[in-house]
Amino acid sequence: MDNPILELENVSVYYPGQRLLFKKNQLTQALHSINLTLHRGEILAIVGESGSGKSTLGKSIVGLIENFNGNYIYNQHVYNPNAMNSLRKEIQIIFQDALSSLNPRMRIGFAIKEVIKLHHPEVDSEIQLLDLLNKVDLSEEAIEKYPHELSGGQRQRACIARALAVKPNILICDEIVSALDVSVQAKILNLLMKLVHEDGLSILFTTHDLHVVESFAHRVMVMKSGKIVEKGSVQDVFQKPANEYTQTLLQSIPEKV
Repeated sequence: MDNPILELENVSVYYPGQRLLFKKNQLTQALHSINLTLHRGEILAIVGESGSGKSTLGKSIVGLIENFNGNYIYNQHVYNPNAMNSLRKEIQIIFQDALSSLNPRMRIGFAIKEVIKLHHPEVDSEIQLLDLLNKVDLSEEAIEKYPHELSGGQRQRACIARALAVKPNILICDEIVSALDVSVQAKILNLLMKLVHEDGLSILFTTHDLHVVESFAHRVMVMKSGKIVEKGSVQDVFQKPANEYTQTLLQSIPEKV
């Protein structure tokens, strides 16, 4: 396999803790010595219960968390997540709540074209917009719609299109299907797999739903209390889980009918 497109070496992340009068603000450790590799064209799933640190991990990669130590490496070059303007076009993140991620006063077409014009002024934004809508299977009718006029699945597709407008190499998907019903989940996951196969996109996908991971990801990392407790291929982790916590998560999956 080729060199990783993204690596984390011994990364620990801290949140501001209790503020005490006349004392230095305390920090609460959220991630503990995380090591991670993501390859081109790979879907790496980060699995864990709420509070396990998986969303914190994704946010830290794009500089949404201030306090950290360890190395973040993109294309074999160390970068500072808090000063990564040059990498904004390379790494994009999509969040669970698509409605709050979109400007409620901005039509979908304008929101996507704005990104195209900012990052790729050399291209025809109208043609690029139509191409992106086609790529994420949104009709042209969405162009004139406001976010509240779309369904949850359509809003999430709009967020994906907006992220793709930057032409990133890495897409971080933070619980993006957890609020959608099963049929819509499947369509979004199939779309992401299509992007991986056709465009060589690399995806870091956080979820608490192991059903999703089993049919979707190449590799999986299991997190608990800010630590990685198990990692490997989906087949190995699902069929031969070594960690007791992973075993408990797998046992909680309802039997397939």
